[in-house]
Formats: sequence, C-alpha cells, structure tokens
Amino acid sequence: MKKKQICARCVCDDSIPGITFDNRGVCSLCKNYDLIELEFPSNENTYKKFQQIVDNIKNNQSKGKYDCLIGISGGTDSIYTLYLARKYGLNPLALHIDDGSDTEISVHNVQTAVKKLNVDLYTVKIDESEISDLELAFFRASIPDVETPPDMAITASLYHCAVKFGIKYIFVGNCFKTEGKMPPGWSYGDGKYLTDIHNRFGRVSLKKFPNLMLSDYLYYFLIKRIQIVRPLYYLPYIKSDVKKILEKELGWIDYGIGHHESRYCRFVQGYFLPKKFGIDKRKIHFSALVRSNQMSRQEALNKLELPACSDEMVKEDIQFLCNNFGIEQNEFNEIINSNPRSQTEFDSYYSLVCKLKPFIEIAYKLHLFPTKIYGSYNRK
Repeated sequence: MKKKQICARCVCDDSIPGITFDNRGVCSLCKNYDLIELEFPSNENTYKKFQQIVDNIKNNQSKGKYDCLIGISGGTDSIYTLYLARKYGLNPLALHIDDGSDTEISVHNVQTAVKKLNVDLYTVKIDESEISDLELAFFRASIPDVETPPDMAITASLYHCAVKFGIKYIFVGNCFKTEGKMPPGWSYGDGKYLTDIHNRFGRVSLKKFPNLMLSDYLYYFLIKRIQIVRPLYYLPYIKSDVKKILEKELGWIDYGIGHHESRYCRFVQGYFLPKKFGIDKRKIHFSALVRSNQMSRQEALNKLELPACSDEMVKEDIQFLCNNFGIEQNEFNEIINSNPRSQTEFDSYYSLVCKLKPFIEIAYKLHLFPTKIYGSYNRK
C-alpha cells in the first residue's frame, strides 16, 4: 500500500484533488497561500488599502442608509467582520439566513452582536420544505457537495438583499490566513449544478429557494456593480485573539470547531464527508492556521487524529436531519452507504468557467466575482 504523502510545511496530503508537491515536499496549496500573502502582506500599506476602501464606500453610499451588507452566521469570522465594520465607522446591514439548522449558540451570537453593535438585522427565512428536499437530493446524488444548498441560499440572498436595499458593497468574512480555500473536487456548486441535481433527485418544486444562474451573476456584477470586500484579507487576524475580543465585548460564545454553528454543516463536515468520501476539511482549515503561525504543524496533526464530532453528537444530528427530511434512519443510512458518484455526471457551468478563466481572474481582482466560483476551474 502506497504511503500517504503529507506536506512538509502544512498538513495537506495527497488525498486532496489536484495537489502536487515540489522536491522539498511542500504542497501546491502552500504555494497558492504564499501568492495571496504577497498580494495581502501584513503591513501598514495593506491596512491603509482597507482604509481607502472604507473611505470610498462612505463616499459612494452617501445616498443610502447602509454602507455595506454583511452576512452573519454567529461564527467567529462573520461576527468579527461586523465588529470591524462598526469600528471603521461604517453602518452595515446584517443579514442572517435562517435555514432551520442554527444551533442555540449561533442564534445567541447573532442576536447579541447586532444588539451591542447597534446594527439593523434582516433575516431571510428559507422555506424549510424546499431546502430540506434540496439537501436530501444532494445526499441521494451521492456527491460530496451537499453543502451547496445552504451555501447557495446564503450567497443568493446576499445579492438579492443588496439590490433590495440599494447596497453596493458586500463584506465577507472568509480569510486565507485561518480558513483556506477548499479544492473544487471537495466542494463545488453553481446554480446549474444545483438545478440538475434537484431535477433528478428532488421531489418538491422549488418556488421560493434563492438560486443564482450565470445570468444572475452578470446582472449583479455588471449591471448593479455589486462589489465583494474581504476585510480579513487586509487586516491582522489572529483567531484566538479575536475570539477573546468577541467574548469580552459582545458576549459571544465559542461553539468549538469551525462551521459547527450549523447543525447541518457540523454533520456534513464532521461525519458524512470523512465517512463516505474520506474528505476531512479540517486539513484545509488547520493548514491555513499552520501557514499563518497560529497553530503548530504537530498540533494540527494531533487534532486530525481525533474525530471532529463525538458519537453522541452524530446520533443527535442524524435524528435531526431525518426529522427534517421526513425519512426513517435506515433509509438515511442506505443513502450514506451508497456508492459515491462523480461531480462530472451532472450539468454545471464548469466547462464554461474553464473557458472564461482569464476574464474571471480579472473580475476577481476587481472584486466582482466570488471566491467560490473563482476557484472552480481548478477542479480535478
């Protein structure tokens, strides 16, 4: 049996689609990290660039009530992004997506943050019958991209809300220093892909679910000129320090492992993906922390030896999902244990995105294209 190759610098290994290693044993994801860090070095010039963005937003949003829109889940990244917006004198509108999977802690974190920061909150309630049917369709498709439905609900709702309130800037809390970027082979999703999977495996008509087709992206980016801003790319971000700030100033509660503010995502990342596909997204998250010197490589390796979720938590989440999906646990077990299928078996914009790679890179640098789509042409 071939020995697993692990990056000499981080904890990414050869189970990750498309990964390569140089003669020093350093992986291609580390090289990508270094390129991003060259563009966003931690120095005064980078901080000043963000201040310039803030000044520009204040000037351009003078006619509207809100300067920017921020989606908040209750997690560290999104709540801190909201906190930073207020610290920089902006008046953001906070958007929360209620898809029925929030934990009590995430609800608490959202409510206390908007109250203490004096921020308006706009909540979008996703039709539970539609998103449950859509999520179950992705499970039945036997692919790893089962987080596409909630991700799409968030992304589409952000753009819909931006237009509704006349907001030109969306602040997103993702950060290459602490989270990394999933390889498309582990996480892919677009509107066409979602529609095809639901057409094949769904049973409920999608009348209210927010989706984004290519024409929608063109409308939002080219006509409405909505821009994506990533504050955490520009500013210092030490996650352990940020958690202490949020706990002290906002009464924020740490929910533990990243993305566990949602019971659905907790189950997917903590149990389903490792069991069915051998995918452990913690490798990407921990590796980002290792590269930014926020976690030692050995600590990351030690954590990867432990399960992401306890057996008791998995049982609770399975029961929660079965209730949401309206199916018996034995049927859900059959779905989980079915043979995996390839993403390429379903229609998507993937081939088109590959052809448009040069234009997408330009749009991304102009903050007109989301990170998730930007990386899609790298799928192996």
